Amino acid sequence: MSILRPTPLCLLLCFTLTLAWGARADTVEGAIEDVSSKANTLRLEVGGRCHLVLFGPQTDFVNASGVKDLALPDRVRVEHTPGRPAERITRLVVPLPPGAEMSLEELEWLRGEDAPFLVVDARPREAYEQGHIPGAASLSADDPGKGLAQLAPDRDLPLVLYGDGPTCVHAGRSVDAALAAGYTEVKAFQGGIPAWRKAGKPVVSTPEWLAARLDPHHVVIDVRPAGEVAAGHIRGAVSLEAAAFPAMTRRFIAEKAVARLPGVSDLAAPIVVYGNGDGGEDVLTAFAELKKYRYRNATILAGGFREWTARGLPTAVGEAPTRFSYAKKLKEGAISREEFARLAANPEAVLFLDVRDDAEAAGGVLKGATHLPLDRLQASLASLPKDRPIVAYCTNGPRSEMAYHFLKKNGYEQVRYLCDSITVRSDGSYAFE
Repeated sequence: MSILRPTPLCLLLCFTLTLAWGARADTVEGAIEDVSSKANTLRLEVGGRCHLVLFGPQTDFVNASGVKDLALPDRVRVEHTPGRPAERITRLVVPLPPGAEMSLEELEWLRGEDAPFLVVDARPREAYEQGHIPGAASLSADDPGKGLAQLAPDRDLPLVLYGDGPTCVHAGRSVDAALAAGYTEVKAFQGGIPAWRKAGKPVVSTPEWLAARLDPHHVVIDVRPAGEVAAGHIRGAVSLEAAAFPAMTRRFIAEKAVARLPGVSDLAAPIVVYGNGDGGEDVLTAFAELKKYRYRNATILAGGFREWTARGLPTAVGEAPTRFSYAKKLKEGAISREEFARLAANPEAVLFLDVRDDAEAAGGVLKGATHLPLDRLQASLASLPKDRPIVAYCTNGPRSEMAYHFLKKNGYEQVRYLCDSITVRSDGSYAFE
């Protein structure tokens, strides 16, 4: 009886198939930590590890028409082959009982009616204090049933619960808790704070949250007339009357200039505007203009100056400053302009990692830098040394931050990043914007 032995060609075929099988799509689930449309990349946090997920025209989005429908901190399931654009990205929408979902338009209509109802923010308290829908009450995420009983003893009072968007578990759990507790009219505004902000609707911060942050890293603007400001204002606030905002906008348009507050180029800057109350035309005008300028974290002070003084929080009298002195607070791992300049003057001491795309790098790369686009970083990780300090940079920060988190999660201890707007010239020199 003869024994059939595998031929070299057969062995090669088996090896190739094994490699192909090993490269098949993997499935991961996690919350979106960052999105770069420029690099077509998502950063996910999954079980303490960082995943960079590519997407492209061939990516099938489920429960979303595309990446523009995804927001932080949406939870997604990704089917992908590492190093290639994802085959499918599914937004993990929390299911609601039939008829429980309320649209933005329905919530706006309800808020304009005289009938009694209660809007409830189901997120953790800190998120609520930083920014919530005006008039919303905060619900304890630890025990929503007990929290609802305290907020609304009347089980027939209509409730509208919301969280951080369609994938937020807090709103879904709170709806279940409300129904289990016997509330008769329970709705969920599933779009939550992301949809509310996207529509340009006003968001308010609590006085306690702001009182703990009267520092150069937060911008506080008093939009009342100068005479009222001089009689008393929040300590450290800048005086800028509401009428000045539309005037600035018209000037930006006429001069074809970028719309920014003088000295506040950071679009993520936390900005709080206030008047005597929180629903006057003055604060709503200022807030609307700030949204046009694309500031992402602008809010209105809940209750305004009247509520601030009623709670005995810090005030000052006399003329308030009219110039902004905002200082961007560096995140963990971020590097200042000054330290970047010092290292750039001695490039042998550090490896600068340029994570911009090929087209951007064609215009110039920092002297001595290694160019490795973010969408190729995961596939080329082995080419980067772990025994040398690394500073990642891009055009304005988001991609370099994603690169930082990915490298840190993969054992690179000596890594930093530049979260700032920078232009690199063809000769390798650079300038901050």
